[in-house]
This record gives sequence, structure tokens and C-alpha cells, in this order.
Amino acid sequence: MNIAIHHFRLIDTISKEGTLTKAAATLHLTQSALSHQLKELERELGIDVFNRNGKKLHLSDQGYRFLRSAEKILAEIKSLEEDINNYKHGKTGKLSISMQCYTAYHWLPGIIKYYKSRWPDINIQILSDATRRPLEYLMNGDLDIGIVRTQMVNTKIRYEPIFEDRLTAVISKDHPLSQKDEIEISDFQGQELILPLYDPSYQDTPVIEALIEAQQVKPKTLHRIHYTDATIEMVNANLGISVIADWIVEPYLKNRNIVAKPMHHSVAKRAWFAATCKQTPAITNFLECLKMYFAGEDMSVYEPEKQFIMQEHLTKKQLDTPVMPAAATLFTRPAAAHGHNQDFKNYQY
Repeated sequence: MNIAIHHFRLIDTISKEGTLTKAAATLHLTQSALSHQLKELERELGIDVFNRNGKKLHLSDQGYRFLRSAEKILAEIKSLEEDINNYKHGKTGKLSISMQCYTAYHWLPGIIKYYKSRWPDINIQILSDATRRPLEYLMNGDLDIGIVRTQMVNTKIRYEPIFEDRLTAVISKDHPLSQKDEIEISDFQGQELILPLYDPSYQDTPVIEALIEAQQVKPKTLHRIHYTDATIEMVNANLGISVIADWIVEPYLKNRNIVAKPMHHSVAKRAWFAATCKQTPAITNFLECLKMYFAGEDMSVYEPEKQFIMQEHLTKKQLDTPVMPAAATLFTRPAAAHGHNQDFKNYQY
């Protein structure tokens, strides 16, 4: 049978309105066009959908059967249209994110809370499995947003600058180096050095390791520790020194016997980017929240101030240059975080 959606709407509307005249007005058709469509459907079905009694129409037994199907089909189509419309406007869907840093997630709950207050039906997943190789996960379609330092030259990946950070030497207050105003790579000679794990096969040698090798500096021992918390406690016990980004170490400085000393200016700032391969409304909205957070916007406000801030931020963005090159001025470093870092596995919000 060659039955179209407009046939289901036709029978549903005639049944509700009771007459062809009223049904034609509801469907914005002439009565002649509506009568033609009804005859066309009955001819296709080989039955009378309605029994005529003057101007009144009454569903036949098979007409009732057709109406039941029409109601189910039209309801499903309406639901489908709503789902697609919500997805197109970033109101529903899923979002997977990861960061090229194992324990630097203390900033994330605040952003997720703000984001979920505006788009509560977006399912957010923190994909920690992608931490070691976020760009590969991105290219394979398993990750929506990767917050990365490493950039792979690939036309499919779009990089948006998010913030900069600086590496600092983290030292026990009882260590002789804690008296220096600035730490140089040569200061690591003969020291117990504690650095994070990294994957050599990813061809992303961390800057400190690269400088140590270039300057032929030989630490006494190079320890590699997965967790920032463990590294901090080792330094706090004066069992070694470490190098950690300023925004990651900041929450740890209180109530501990440690200090963070700036590295020599030869250790350049590091740029972080939000890497994406597609641009859905859900992704675009999350990127705006990221930029607001790292630009120091207040994300704890409630409606209507919240909408005003977001609209103001979007308006400002429209006035700026649409795409900034990698070498352009970046956003400020992250605002100070509160509380300890957490080791996020694969969590969903």
C-alpha cells in the first residue's frame, strides 16, 4: 500500500473535527482537495474509511483500525521531530571529554554544574581512557572534546586556544633550593626528581625532560609517579622535588611544607587547546563554558544573571576575530581551584 504521512494526518483530523469543512480549515486545504485526498486513500486501501450520513462522517470498523495506527504513528513522528529539534539546538545528546593530564580535573565539576543547569539533558562523560592519546580517540570518533597541549597536524581537527600555564618547581621548604627565587634546569643536577608518567610512543616528550636531555643534566634519580597527590606528599616529606603546572599545584600549597618556585624564563609557557573534529550545538555550548571559566567569568550565578552573562560572552565573541591562530594571545590561566584533585575514571553526568 502506498500510504503517506499526510493520509494519517487526514484521517486523524477528520475524526477529531467531525466534518470535512472543519477538517479542511484545520489542515489549510480546500474542501475539494481534502475530499480528493480521502477518496485517493480509500481507493488505495480498497475500503471505506468513513460511512457518510449527510455531512456527518462516521468511522467504519476498518476506519477505526486505521485511526488507531494513525494516532500511534503521528505521536511517534511528533516525538521524533522534538528529539531532532532538541538535538539541533544542543538540548539533548551526549558529550565525551578528556584532558591530556591525569589529575588536573579539579576545575571540571564547576563547569559541568553550570553546563547542566542550562542543558540538563546532555549526558556528559569524562573519558579518562583517552588521556594518553586524546587526539587518536578524537579522530576515531570516540571523543568529542580533548583538552590538549599536543597538536597533530590534521585538517579534520580544529584547535581553539583555551588557556596558558607555567611550570613551577615544587620543593619542600626544608630543601636548600627553596631559598632560590627562580629554579633553572641545571638545579636538577644530582637531585631526586619526581615527574609524571608519559607515553614515549606518543612522540610528546615533556618539556622538562627535553631540556634536561638538551642541557645534559643528570638527576640522581628520576622517579615517575602517576598521581599528583602522591607526588605532592613525596615532596612534602622532602623525598624529592617536582615540576608541576602553576594551576595544578596551587590548591596544594596551603597547610603543607612546600613552596612553588617559578622556573627560569627559558621554560616557556604552555598553551592548552580544545580539540574537536565536529561542531554540534552541545560541543559549541561546552566550549563557550570552558572559555568563560578560564577567562575568569563568574559561573556561580543564577537566572536571569546567568543568561545575561552567557549572552554577553557570545556577543563579545561575535565581535572578536572568528578564529584565532595558535600563536595568538590566549585566555588567562585557570582561576585558582579549591580542594584536592581527584582521579577521574570514566564518569557520566
